[in-house]
Amino acid sequence: NYLTVFNNELYFGADDGTNGIELWKYGGTDAPSLVADINPGSGSSNPIYLTVFNNELHFSAYDAYYGYELWKYDGTNPPSLVDDIRATGSNTPAGFTVFNNELYYQAINGNNGNELWKYDGTNYPSMVADINPGSGGSNPYSLTVFNNELYFGANDGTNGIELWKYDGTNTPSMVADISSTGSSSPGGFTVLNNELYFQANDGTNGIELWKYDGTLFPSM
Repeated sequence: NYLTVFNNELYFGADDGTNGIELWKYGGTDAPSLVADINPGSGSSNPIYLTVFNNELHFSAYDAYYGYELWKYDGTNPPSLVDDIRATGSNTPAGFTVFNNELYYQAINGNNGNELWKYDGTNYPSMVADINPGSGGSNPYSLTVFNNELYFGANDGTNGIELWKYDGTNTPSMVADISSTGSSSPGGFTVLNNELYFQANDGTNGIELWKYDGTLFPSM
């Protein structure tokens, strides 16, 4: 799963029947080979969300000591843990997207719920904002770059699941409360002709096709 090209080779998660689901690669000629048995033995590290960033392959993986955390592989040395953000359990990073030369994703630190995080490739990963304050998570999803900003669906705990954006500097902001009576649950973001298209439910018309030009209120 998660077939991803890195360094002119194809990387993916696979199970050889002995080592569990681990990181594999294929150069196009010789047989596929195991990169590393990250979770030693028959247990699976289950590498997912493989994403190329900063000339390295980043992914979420599990081992029995750290749980699910952010890992990276430079193509030569053994894969390594980026940081154990949640020392008492799994950080569960997911939905990786590169924006402004940084890696963005959703993750849990054990205090703030599932929120938006970023990693610059050098320093310790940091939470962008506690969109749903306290232990509740905003659960940001479908991170998509549009109009030099990062768009995603999130729940701030007040307006339900709505369309949000982040410019890389200021605090993330809700684009619009499309459904004033609940969640519009925007999803399936796709950029076409300099507009962001997505599905959403305004509470009246059901789930329909919407678009946003980056300035006005999204329209159905």
